[in-house]
Amino acid sequence: MTCDTMINLARMYYPVRTLGPGQRVGIWLAGCDRDCPECISPELKNPGSGTLVPIHEIMCHIRKISGTADGFTISGGEPFYSPHELRELVREITGITDDIIIFTGYTLKELRGLHDHDVDYILENISVLIDGPYVAELGCGTGLRGSSNQQIHVFKNEEKYRDIEQCERSMQVVVNGDRVITIGIPLVSDDD
Repeated sequence: MTCDTMINLARMYYPVRTLGPGQRVGIWLAGCDRDCPECISPELKNPGSGTLVPIHEIMCHIRKISGTADGFTISGGEPFYSPHELRELVREITGITDDIIIFTGYTLKELRGLHDHDVDYILENISVLIDGPYVAELGCGTGLRGSSNQQIHVFKNEEKYRDIEQCERSMQVVVNGDRVITIGIPLVSDDD
């Protein structure tokens, strides 16, 4: 079965070592209307910062990865900006693994309050949701939460994610053509 659904892809990278355990496929989606004042990825708010790509093409690239991806991390922009497209991406990825982390500026309560079948499907089929807007002054310095207002919801693979809030935080720097991209949760210094 081929998924011809188009999704607004900003970038994809492997291996990502800073957004979950192991070597992961990182997928960043473009577009966000949340307007969080201290957005961690303001360059991805504009839907025009991405390219509409058929999900089956993304999956073809994923299947060509040499080695084994330990999981997937989806961020943005706002992944739930286009819930139907996100659902189709999650559906395709679960053919490989259910080890999927999604970062969102929504809270879990807000997502469940949408009563949207696509959102419900996503939440039922991922391992971890890290929710809430990033707030710099609430930076916590460890784990995958950028700030203490955010919550980590582990739905599956509990053993793998048991220590997710205490894991050491780091940044990964990638050079892609003439662009330098940092991947990870902002580090909090003692001076902050």
